[in-house]
Amino acid sequence: MEANLPTYSRRTKMRKQLLFVLSLMVFTRFPLLSTTVEKFTLDDLVQKSGRIIVGKCISRESRWNDRNTLILTTARFAVSEPLKGSSDGFVNVVTVGGTLDGITQTVSGMPVFEPEEEVLLFLEPSKNSHWQPLGLSQGKFRILRNRQTGEEEVVHSLSGLELYDPANRSLSQEKPSRAPLKPMVEKIRRMVRQ
Repeated sequence: MEANLPTYSRRTKMRKQLLFVLSLMVFTRFPLLSTTVEKFTLDDLVQKSGRIIVGKCISRESRWNDRNTLILTTARFAVSEPLKGSSDGFVNVVTVGGTLDGITQTVSGMPVFEPEEEVLLFLEPSKNSHWQPLGLSQGKFRILRNRQTGEEEVVHSLSGLELYDPANRSLSQEKPSRAPLKPMVEKIRRMVRQ
């Protein structure tokens, strides 16, 4: 019966079918825009971190890896409060992604650091002996001043991450959260001492 349809009708029908299939592909592949990692509680972050700091990003530089296949970005932080690990005044944090030679590479869920940005960082050593954020964006808390109270707060944004909770065998995406900085730092110090 389809052979009797005019050519433009067959094309229209094929276009509609193709559009439907493409729509299905887009909507079913949407979760691929997230990176799935194990969900860490604050206790997990404190225990698994080799270094925890409060600091300010003072510089950021991107470079190609040794094989020229990945852009790596090194952010240098002036440490204002060492909470765990070395108490050096500076720490370099390496992340995958960045912009170099007109090319931008991104990794969903990987934190990006901006010069002058103040942060609370949970860091782990990489295979190359560099420091990296623990659990991707889970290891970065931005420090902002609350406009109403004037108090410093930590903002935890897990955009681009899908979190796997092994206890419940479930996946979730968390919304950004805020908390006062001082009580959180005090809690982390107590946890480190235990």
